[in-house]
Amino acid sequence: MKRSLSLLVIVAATVLGLRPAHAQMLSRGDLFGPGAPPPMVAIEVGLGKHQQQGTYDAACGCTFQDGTGSGLFGSIAFELPLDYEWAIGLKGGIDFKNTASTTAITDQAIISNPNTGTTDTGYTLSGMSIDRVGTVKTTYAVLNPYVQYQFFRMGPFVQAGPSFGFLMSNHFTHVRNLLSTTATINGTTYDNLRFSSSGTTEETVEDGPITDASGMRIGLLISAGYNIGVSERSVLSPLLTYDFPITAIRSSAASGWKIGSLYISAVLKFKLD
Repeated sequence: MKRSLSLLVIVAATVLGLRPAHAQMLSRGDLFGPGAPPPMVAIEVGLGKHQQQGTYDAACGCTFQDGTGSGLFGSIAFELPLDYEWAIGLKGGIDFKNTASTTAITDQAIISNPNTGTTDTGYTLSGMSIDRVGTVKTTYAVLNPYVQYQFFRMGPFVQAGPSFGFLMSNHFTHVRNLLSTTATINGTTYDNLRFSSSGTTEETVEDGPITDASGMRIGLLISAGYNIGVSERSVLSPLLTYDFPITAIRSSAASGWKIGSLYISAVLKFKLD
């Protein structure tokens, strides 16, 4: 009897001793089996460098290409580890994509007749140097589901997944800049040339929404980062991401017009255990 009671006490002590360890494992977010770290929520902020792909035409028929720009973005995320290597997640945020494209052209201009002060009998100047500047500004609400592979329990990792952008606002500005204010015709030099519409060396040709812009943008995000533990409950991750564009901004009056982006960001993750 004593032996049986002793054995029962040992078994009970063993079971009670194991329960806290098992409860602790479950509290760390082990939803898929032993060895998974806890789920995390995150805040991400960063800067994007944007590059125009393809070409687009303004209302005047002039073509813009090779635009570049920069913009801020921010997102919140939920990340669910499957084990110490694989995790799935979802990001949602705001992305500001901006580009500016400059095209140098040689154009004609009509100046006022110095004798009459009107342009009905004015002089046509050939070979005027003008810059056409097209500025594109877009704002997207973005959803990005992703898969992450962690090479070690901490340290380097990679992410990949589609990006779905929903166009919230857009704007296009087309400006002409007069590069020289002096011209010579038949031996006569004319100074202080200006655009008649503005009275300055700059003229706004278009200023409004992008016509026929697509309401959805689809891309592919590929990221590389490094997890750094800053406390027992938080992780800081510098992240480098390329956004490969799949869909065009618009199909009419354009050829393969897309915006690709390279982001550098900081992600602060908080464990939910």
